[in-house]
Amino acid sequence: MTAAASAARHASLRWAGAPLLALGALLLLSSLVMVARGQPWTLIPHGLLATGLGLAAFGANHDAALFLALRARREKQPLPAAISDELDAELARDRAATLGLHASPGVALAMPAVALLAQGWLAWRLFS
Repeated sequence: MTAAASAARHASLRWAGAPLLALGALLLLSSLVMVARGQPWTLIPHGLLATGLGLAAFGANHDAALFLALRARREKQPLPAAISDELDAELARDRAATLGLHASPGVALAMPAVALLAQGWLAWRLFS
């Protein structure tokens, strides 16, 4: 798969992080309610983990998309207009940080699944 195609895949996949973040926040709120009702306090760190993994799913795929878009541009591969525009905006905002990205596309692909597993486990623990 070309770097441009991989960048497009990660750009699409990062949006899975938004509902995962929202679900994690709801599970964290549920954890707080359950602790207030006498359940173990260990639900709170698990709620924080579930929320953080949702955010990590977005962030890892966002960084991977930009990293791969940079690689594709260096290799003169055609990028979709939206990704090219986003890369230009990021370079204009903070060129050094964008050029210094070190992404792990394999980990980024796994992050939504890891977040969903953690959230499913917490939901089972909260509601079973």
